[in-house]
Amino acid sequence: MNISILGAGVWGRAVGKLVADRGHTVSLLHHTARDWNDVAEQILPTPGSECPPPSEACTSPAGPMDFLMLGLPVQHIRETIRRLAPPGVPVLGLSKGLEIRSGKRVSELVTELWGEARVGALSGPTFATEIQRGQPAACVVAAENEALAEAFQDLLHQPSFRTYRSTDLTGVELGGALKNVYAIACGACAGLDLGENCQAALFTRCLAEMTRLGVHSGGRAETFAGLSGVGDLHLTGMSQQSRNHRVGRLLAAGHTLNEALARLGGVAEGVPTTRSAYENELIPADAKPIVTEVYRILYEGKNLADAVRDLLGRSMKKEVY
Repeated sequence: MNISILGAGVWGRAVGKLVADRGHTVSLLHHTARDWNDVAEQILPTPGSECPPPSEACTSPAGPMDFLMLGLPVQHIRETIRRLAPPGVPVLGLSKGLEIRSGKRVSELVTELWGEARVGALSGPTFATEIQRGQPAACVVAAENEALAEAFQDLLHQPSFRTYRSTDLTGVELGGALKNVYAIACGACAGLDLGENCQAALFTRCLAEMTRLGVHSGGRAETFAGLSGVGDLHLTGMSQQSRNHRVGRLLAAGHTLNEALARLGGVAEGVPTTRSAYENELIPADAKPIVTEVYRILYEGKNLADAVRDLLGRSMKKEVY
């Protein structure tokens, strides 16, 4: 099959390599593409992969696409895909985040702008560099239609990349988006050297809040106990490989948000997603205290020590998710 990937960043390339290793022809398009023939390059399979060379399936010129994958930063998706004709094929979102102005998930943007109902999402604890090295990982692909979820699963599943499927598209996308917000909080906690007890407590309450927000928005609670929820939160929240975690550490070291982003040298989806989640008026502030404090740190310049004090000083509650 012919697979096109719109978005030539490190994650788009990593997923492209996975798909090529399954024997599919993979065409990479930059965000500047003006039509579907504007192919930047083709991704070739790894030697010794499931697609043994020579193989016509791996090396033939790209024909009409069978699937499209979107690997663009979420804040650039609208402006990019609105100038492209609807592809007329199933679309798999690779990006994790919410659009600032609308609060929409990637699948909702695709449906709004292209009218495409055959849309899914890939999520889970996956760093691109480890995928490119062929190190073992697991993920989840989601689509509201079971058969479509199976089709996406078949594109990606292989021994080094175990792929599960779900029909909770809302929950899988929200887990992937919201964990970036909480990764900033976890990074700040680590940077402030508040101790491992505090880090464990914060991680647990981040999971509780993420689950609460996800269920409120239409996701299923059990989804947040899976790869796109606690799995991705653990990886992104605890690792210094995570850009969002590093933003939190830089803020804890005294840098402004602009300084932190400049030092980062890449996209931190948690920054705009924080604003989108905070400004969602359908979810009351008392249901998202961690999101609220991260927002005030990022956008109002609140002192981190004051944010910690205010979180710890809230009224006593039952431990409920």
